[in-house]
Amino acid sequence: MQMTRYGMSAFLPTMMLTIALSDAAQGQENGPVQAPTPRPAPAAITALMPQPRSVEYGDGWLPITGHFRAEWPSYRNVVLEQAVLRFQNDVARRTGLDVDRPGAARLRIDCRDEDKGYLTVDARERYSLAVQGDAVMLTADGPAGVLRGLATLRQSITNGPEGFAIPAMVIDDAPRFLWRGVMIDVARHFFSIPTLKRQIDAMELVKLNVLHLHLSDNEGFRVESRLYPKLHDGSSPQFYSQAEVRELVSYAADRGVRIVPEFDVPGHSLGMLKAYPEYASGEVHGRDYFSAMGSALNPAKPETFTFLDRLFGEMAALFPDQYFHVGGDEVSGTDWKANPHVQEFMKANDLKTLGELESYFFDRIRNGVVAHGKTVIGWEEVARAAIPDDVLVQPWRSSSAVARVTAQRNRVIATCGYYLDKLWPAEDHYRVDPHDPTACGLTHKQFAQGKAIGLPPVILAEDQVIDPSLKLSLAQQALVLGGEAALWSEMVTEEMLDGRLWPNAAVVAERLWSPASIRDADEMYRRLIVVHDGLRIAGLADDANRRRMAARLAPGESEPVSLLLDLVAPVRNHAHNRMGAMLLKGIKPTPQEFNELADAASADSLVARRFAVDAERFVRGDRSGTAALKATLASWRNNHDRFAAVARGNPKLEAALPISADIAALAGIGLDAVAAVESGRAPGADWRGRAKELLDRQAATEKASESIIEVVTMQQPPADLLISITLGVRKPVEAAVSRRP
Repeated sequence: MQMTRYGMSAFLPTMMLTIALSDAAQGQENGPVQAPTPRPAPAAITALMPQPRSVEYGDGWLPITGHFRAEWPSYRNVVLEQAVLRFQNDVARRTGLDVDRPGAARLRIDCRDEDKGYLTVDARERYSLAVQGDAVMLTADGPAGVLRGLATLRQSITNGPEGFAIPAMVIDDAPRFLWRGVMIDVARHFFSIPTLKRQIDAMELVKLNVLHLHLSDNEGFRVESRLYPKLHDGSSPQFYSQAEVRELVSYAADRGVRIVPEFDVPGHSLGMLKAYPEYASGEVHGRDYFSAMGSALNPAKPETFTFLDRLFGEMAALFPDQYFHVGGDEVSGTDWKANPHVQEFMKANDLKTLGELESYFFDRIRNGVVAHGKTVIGWEEVARAAIPDDVLVQPWRSSSAVARVTAQRNRVIATCGYYLDKLWPAEDHYRVDPHDPTACGLTHKQFAQGKAIGLPPVILAEDQVIDPSLKLSLAQQALVLGGEAALWSEMVTEEMLDGRLWPNAAVVAERLWSPASIRDADEMYRRLIVVHDGLRIAGLADDANRRRMAARLAPGESEPVSLLLDLVAPVRNHAHNRMGAMLLKGIKPTPQEFNELADAASADSLVARRFAVDAERFVRGDRSGTAALKATLASWRNNHDRFAAVARGNPKLEAALPISADIAALAGIGLDAVAAVESGRAPGADWRGRAKELLDRQAATEKASESIIEVVTMQQPPADLLISITLGVRKPVEAAVSRRP
């Protein structure tokens, strides 16, 4: 069979295919299958995320003309059959071909074992792929490996001059970390079951395997309790019925995703205490965001532990996963200090400090959860004192805690550096490695600045400070199970969830799956742009929701608003949380609405990232895309007049007029710089001055939300927006300025 796609030579003989498939079937113990005639992979066929640990490309392509003919030489079950059905439907979506249309390609799936560890931390996820001739051979150690291989195969589908096809290739792949999760806070804002299912679908496609649901907090308790119905009837008008929980758990299990529940105690429990105030240590009504942090369950009452034991037993039965998260974070002790019965209880039990009382509470809770057959997870605060080795700890304040906790022989899930609600660009998450105890936290200088301006302990704690001397031993590294991308939802509504979680969660997925040596951020962005579109094809709604938000702001005239949203990002590190800022200043806050441009904008504009790639190519001498570069800059420059006309009389849009004007100015100097580089003429001093002033101003606005210290002390830019195209514009400007006048 001859293939001429992209000028490639003939496909390999059928004999070579047979040999390759036979080798793949023999198992990974013989090493990865060797692809014939390895060659550098074109950009069009390397948009895989996470990047596999080994990929070799051969000559030729497997054309996709319809659905694959599935073959099962060994183990199969309902989960695998459903996975192949989903794969066939996804192929139809990615290609536009009728899902019922038969194709010539064979999909031979050799699953070697049923894997009794499926849906546990020990699930067998290793797989290999061999694509040659008219066949794909997928070999896996267990069902989870089949799901991961199918995820890679989906991403391998490429559209070219002769239609959709998969490159001839051989992949040998396995995850670096066993725990690759996403934490979604459904307590602050409730997310419907269809919305959560959409996130699970996306998780399957990038090989994330744990959905950690933060199900209770000060704002509410989100699961139906038949033992304590006031939890959901009174404090939480929106909640998941027990039937919905079971359905969601089953839905995730089919996609190789475990659901780990979290019910946060003893702090972050005002939602429980409003329903059952008899278990509170203090007053439960009339508390604001900060004073709520002082509330806590009452450890001096035996009835408190009876209540929690019965409740957690009911919840443990709903969630079959081995792990059960009990929170344990940010217990200020305010109500404990003010409660005389709690103080008497401490004296009677020889508990000298609030920290010792906290440890007592955790130990009681841990014993109860273990009695229900579960393994306990807690946030890093539970490990401030010695705890049993079986407790899994989730560090979140700084990466230093990873070193401290693993030194105590506890396993950890790294989370610091992966807080998606901080709205960092993807590259910031990408550079944080779970094995690096210096990767995330505050510097000593930042901590001192925070103390000087009086930041409260709930925001600033000494254990957030990075210790640059720390390094994990090999034994400590082995205790790092993986990590989680966390999304707290104070500032995230249901229509914002897809856009706040993705595509950055895919970048964290790569950090947790791929070899540590895969670090190139520019290469990551090139692939992320393609992978993000694949997630949208599969059903992710971030773009549709963003356009709806733009249409709500400017009905019938949303196009210039949507274009502006493509070019900006919201301020970082919770700087857009105006309620929190007012509370810090002692001002009674008013509820914040989530219908501004900063709520709709993506944390990291991939439109701007793509432009930066094109600009870099231009300054390096590739002029093939110059016309398109100019057209793009011209459209951005010209959008200001259109946006200004739409914004007139609309306060939410008028707030962004200075941002729109600066985008036009940046695009203008970008056009001038491109012309200067093309012509070889150096720009004049006046132009250089204007360009420097404009670029410096954008750098200053980015500095204003660089950390919580700057957020508190510096003024944020108009409409809480950062201009994302600055990076790309800077490239031709610097190239033009570097020329001699």
